[in-house]
Amino acid sequence: MRTTVALAAAALALSAGFASAAEPNQGLKQIAAYLGVDAGAYSATELHELLAARKDGDQSTYAYLLERGDLNKDAATSAGKSQLAAQLKLDPSEYTSNELTLISEARRDGDRNAENFLLKHENRNNIYHPVPQIGRDS
Repeated sequence: MRTTVALAAAALALSAGFASAAEPNQGLKQIAAYLGVDAGAYSATELHELLAARKDGDQSTYAYLLERGDLNKDAATSAGKSQLAAQLKLDPSEYTSNELTLISEARRDGDRNAENFLLKHENRNNIYHPVPQIGRDS
């Protein structure tokens, strides 16, 4: 009996580890949310490179990495993201996982301004998230 319980506990612990390995960790999700991108579309390295490029004002690297994420967008559409998008009656390829979550929360709270802000992708506008211009001061 003890052996069965120990084996079941070990199997549960291992399966939880494998399941969580597929999901980006909370820190990467926060970086992706800050950048307005889908954490699943980028590797950890790419997210950190995006963050550094944005901070440094390196627009060519930033644009290149964003484009690569768009190429991987279909692969990044997980079952959970697709389910959430279906519940919201939205296309999962049009929104990041974070945006879908925020839209869901806005609808739940009755916050139509926040919902429309996200539905129109205004959160991706440089007015709200300025990217410094590259160049020299005159």
